[in-house]
Amino acid sequence: MKKLLLILFVFATALYSQIPNCWINEIHYDNVGADVGEFVEIAIQNPENYNLSDFSVVLYNGNGGKSYNTSQINTYTQGYLDVGTNIQLFYSNISGIQNGSPDGIALGYKTTLIQFLSYEGTFTGLGGIADGIQSTDIGVFEDEPTTPVGSSIGLTGTGTTYDNFTWTNFSDDTPGQPNTSQLLPVELTNFDAMLVGNKVQLNWSTATEVNNYGFEILRSTQNDWQKIGFVAGHGNSNSPKDYSFTDANAPKGNVSFKLKQVDTDGNFTYSDVVTVNNALAKSFKLYSPYPNPFNPSTTIKYSIPSASNVTLKIYDVIGNEVASLVNEKKDAGGYEVNFNAKNLPSGIYFSTLRSNGNVQTQKLLLIK
Repeated sequence: MKKLLLILFVFATALYSQIPNCWINEIHYDNVGADVGEFVEIAIQNPENYNLSDFSVVLYNGNGGKSYNTSQINTYTQGYLDVGTNIQLFYSNISGIQNGSPDGIALGYKTTLIQFLSYEGTFTGLGGIADGIQSTDIGVFEDEPTTPVGSSIGLTGTGTTYDNFTWTNFSDDTPGQPNTSQLLPVELTNFDAMLVGNKVQLNWSTATEVNNYGFEILRSTQNDWQKIGFVAGHGNSNSPKDYSFTDANAPKGNVSFKLKQVDTDGNFTYSDVVTVNNALAKSFKLYSPYPNPFNPSTTIKYSIPSASNVTLKIYDVIGNEVASLVNEKKDAGGYEVNFNAKNLPSGIYFSTLRSNGNVQTQKLLLIK
């Protein structure tokens, strides 16, 4: 037993110690007249997997390369969270950021240097996380003669890692929010098919959208894909969007569906395929809640293959039961139930379905 616990500990430690996907996302250090609203913004993916005090931001003066200010991300203000990619922005107003020629900022995780960026030239760091390291010039800068008050230098483009973006200057400052012209691709966070009576209901969600014209709904019974409908997209969006489509004429037997996501320029991508049996439910399944994230209510659907006692309960992140939605005998088939969380705080919850010794769980995110 001790050996098993040791293996689990080592495995968990290895996962926790992985270098996070994070980067310096926006900076403001100089403007016309007296400097106003200086700040640094950091993007971190899956921040809940890490101790935020392990992330450090170190400011450097290029005249000699010395570090002169160190702060930890746990002291920063939490900003925008992209639900689909789980990338969150953190920012801090730091007075007295050096005004270049050159100067720089380093981002570190524990003892590992993630980035050492500079503006108005390059230099070698002296002290701190970037000691002895040559900086990388981002190629843009602010200065007192030309930089308007209320602007910043930040990353623009589309993507989910630092290399996907490009630095640009004189954009409106947006501490805690995505930069002007900074978007994430159309990202499906779930796509489910569910029997509702003799109809098939498709539900899907996106975390973010870029140039999303819409979704063609494709159906197949024997790999003979046919377009059966279209749902318009939201174009460009940095917030979650929920979609649904009901197929009232689905043939009997196994039926497959997929989405063809079409951009405004005609480019397209396909989703994964989901399959249902348009007859009596033949599987035990708990579907992703819809919508998700939600506020304050969402619909939870499930199916059971035979008559049995069924429980469907909601738990918080530490395992406390916060709601019991179903606790009775049910015939075989598909069901749906509404979960209203108006009396619960924002956070992560879990729905758990139990029947005949089978258990399935889905994650819910309540954002108020």
